[in-house]
Amino acid sequence: MSIDISNARGAKTGEGYIESLRDGREVWLDGKRVDDVTTHPAFSGMVHELARLYDLQYTDEYMDQMTYVSDVTGNRISYSYSLPRTHEDLMKRRRNSEIWMQESFGQLGRTPDFCSSIVCGWYDLRKHLDTLYPKLAGNAERFWRFASEHDVAMTHAIGDPQVDRTSTTRGENRTDNAWIGVGGYAMEDPEDDEATALHVVKETRDGIILRGAKQLATLAPLANECLVYLSATFSNRANSEFVQWFSIPMNTPGLVTVCREPMSIYPGSWGHPFAGRFEEQDAMMFFNNVLVPWDHVVMLYDAPTAVRYLGRINNLASYSTNIRLHARLRTFVAVVTMLAKANEIDEIRGVRDLLGELITYAEMIDLATRGMENGAFMSDGDMINTGDGFAIGAFAAQISKRVLEILQIIGGMELVSQPSERDLASEEVRPYLDKLIPSNGLGTAERVRLFRLAYDLCMSSFGARQEIYEYWHRGDITRNRTTLYMRNNNGQVGERIKDLISRPM
Repeated sequence: MSIDISNARGAKTGEGYIESLRDGREVWLDGKRVDDVTTHPAFSGMVHELARLYDLQYTDEYMDQMTYVSDVTGNRISYSYSLPRTHEDLMKRRRNSEIWMQESFGQLGRTPDFCSSIVCGWYDLRKHLDTLYPKLAGNAERFWRFASEHDVAMTHAIGDPQVDRTSTTRGENRTDNAWIGVGGYAMEDPEDDEATALHVVKETRDGIILRGAKQLATLAPLANECLVYLSATFSNRANSEFVQWFSIPMNTPGLVTVCREPMSIYPGSWGHPFAGRFEEQDAMMFFNNVLVPWDHVVMLYDAPTAVRYLGRINNLASYSTNIRLHARLRTFVAVVTMLAKANEIDEIRGVRDLLGELITYAEMIDLATRGMENGAFMSDGDMINTGDGFAIGAFAAQISKRVLEILQIIGGMELVSQPSERDLASEEVRPYLDKLIPSNGLGTAERVRLFRLAYDLCMSSFGARQEIYEYWHRGDITRNRTTLYMRNNNGQVGERIKDLISRPM
């Protein structure tokens, strides 16, 4: 493993992406090791959907909107790895993100466009990182070059395991399970063999040795590498061994990925048009004395830096995810509007009120994202950073359940009683369906599929997972709102009110 671009081919093709996953990685699903994630039915739908998206980078329509020419190798490079220097550069980056998100209906929270932006964030912070640990100087810049020239499909793992929060001790309540930790998140002792949170065991000439686990890594079995750092909940560690920023190839020896129940496999022929294509898979990652080479490490042992610069390295990633959220909300707007028309209730005032509410959310996210662009500035890393969009994350969590609720209200009970594709194709069953199911401008089959798609969005296990993701992936909403309050400054308005109440009214 080395930071080498001599054989780099630039932006991935679909075939190149699929082949890159056949690398001997250790992935487990339902107690069995997966031989090939590209062909396993739990993953193949998503693999081929991402392959389709990668292929867009070489189409006549999208090549110049999704890629640019490297000034070092002449390769086509994804705009997901671009380093914006001007407002025009930022708009080119936005357009690339829009294509990824619109083509996937806003369903993919972990598109490669998202985590590649964090690599760009590391690059933006490179001058500061280079001063922290001389052995790592230059790594952030070199890793960005490596990842961009190879179009590495990235994910990230930033949360530590949820061990026993009731304990506040370091040495009590031990068990025979080596993965059961002692104490709460930050109370674990890195010298304790039972500590679950990922920590550095030792340094070697070749790199750092890590032991422990990461609780959640979306897309892990289908990514090339995983960025590992700490979210806001975990960054402020008392023990420095728990603090590290690095990237690791998913086929690294000793790295074990354990997947949750798949939502892309279902019985019969009831259509799941989104679950079948956009099931990203969430997984736990276990590090069994894993070696991470020095050239893949960009920061070690510095909790203040991990806390202070978390927002900065996620700046472009937050921008990307807000573009995705807008695409997701526009998908809901389109589906709900079509349901209302199909049920001939779109002229009812209460229904229009709900549709207007949903459209309001979509428009607010778009306007807020444009506000981030308007507040863009040049960082000391010589890159354009967008304006602060932290409040958008809290708002997104606030509306996530309501968005599904509106779809469920408009769809009604018909959402739960749709026939299957085999029913539609059956000579015996189809006549009953043609009589029972009203057309209202749609054929029987089209109406059934519209309601099945709506079901997949708001009632299937996939739809429920998507809402949970939307609620949590920017962090704890209570913590985020508290942060907004702590950052608030009433400024001149507060001073004017103080002056107003200082005198008789």
